[in-house]
Amino acid sequence: MKGRDPTVKKDNSATDLLFLDRYPAKSRFAEAYRNLRTSIQFSFLDSTYQSLLVTSAEPQEGKTTTVANLCYTMAKAGKKVLMIDADLRKPRLSHLETEPNREGLTGLLAAKFNLLSNSGSLEEMSFSDLLWLIRFQRKSCIAHLKNQDHAIDVYFKKGRLTDIIWLNRPAEKKLAHQLIADNLLDAEKARQVMRRERNTGQKLGFILIKLGLIKEAQMENYLTIHMMESLRIALGLKSGTYNLEPIADSYYERPAYYPADLLQLYKQMIVGEEDLPYLQKEIYSVIQSTEVDNLNLIPAGPLPPNPSELLGSRRLSFLLSFLKRRFDRIIIDSAPVIPASDALILAPQTDGVVFVVKGGKVKREFAAKAVDQIKMTKANVLGVVLNHIDFRQDGYYKNYSSYYGDGN
Repeated sequence: MKGRDPTVKKDNSATDLLFLDRYPAKSRFAEAYRNLRTSIQFSFLDSTYQSLLVTSAEPQEGKTTTVANLCYTMAKAGKKVLMIDADLRKPRLSHLETEPNREGLTGLLAAKFNLLSNSGSLEEMSFSDLLWLIRFQRKSCIAHLKNQDHAIDVYFKKGRLTDIIWLNRPAEKKLAHQLIADNLLDAEKARQVMRRERNTGQKLGFILIKLGLIKEAQMENYLTIHMMESLRIALGLKSGTYNLEPIADSYYERPAYYPADLLQLYKQMIVGEEDLPYLQKEIYSVIQSTEVDNLNLIPAGPLPPNPSELLGSRRLSFLLSFLKRRFDRIIIDSAPVIPASDALILAPQTDGVVFVVKGGKVKREFAAKAVDQIKMTKANVLGVVLNHIDFRQDGYYKNYSSYYGDGN
């Protein structure tokens, strides 16, 4: 295609990949892929699946063609299907790309997920957007969130959400007030503790526990409720501004008490889907429609120097989680197993792995080694697709039947 990354060699045309589009529905080719689709469904009789990884032992075994045409049959069955070209070494699924020069998968993960202004609007960049982008970039900072009604400070250490403070929390909702109201602390002790808090910078909860005024189990309940209230306010900020203040990691050397995993609390508090105006816009910008209804593609994008590191990042895990809420089926084409570790990194993040073997090309022991490597990742290996096999020729089916027959 004109304008494609010159490092990506086009060794086959898009029409050669999606060849079922040129054959009648009752052709033997179409029937073979429908049988494959049905076999995969049978593998999940007692559960549902959304994501599959398709790989092979070595290059040129037909895995990409299998991805394209399997997805075609799924789309024709009424499923909303997304193909992802995650072969970041020799991407071929990207030949189906309809809009060249788009960022693709690598541009999204390495560039778009790496953009974050130090200040901006909460309408364009929500609290949830900020949380994930700061996490991706491992920033240590305070995110100051503010609108006409509320002010929130959110603390991050190397991308990890560590604390959240509702700065203009009403007096009756403040920790000391609630402890006094519940007869766990008297007013005089509360004044002494708050004075120490101001003078030392230590957290109120830590001081109360350290002085033996409150038991740790009691404090955990109060602080968890406090954090949940602060998160609720932050999630409700649909307008206003944010400002990021870098902080040194030494800030966190002060003794403190953080009873709850704030990221887990955040995930528990999400009702429905996260509000992600920035990230949703950027993710949708790399998804391309094809000429087939219900069939979409994320092309590979520019080839990175470190494919395994990119595919093993929390950025990709987040992306797959986001996409699973929007597509019925996500089929990932990855690099072969023998020359690269990419498939081994991706396999555990999917619901199942389909292994493609080209008859007469790869020795049985190589295929067995590759399958065993996938199994070692604890991934769900669904089975092997025998490609370019002439069953009339004695020996082919016999050699591979132990893999094909037992579904492992």
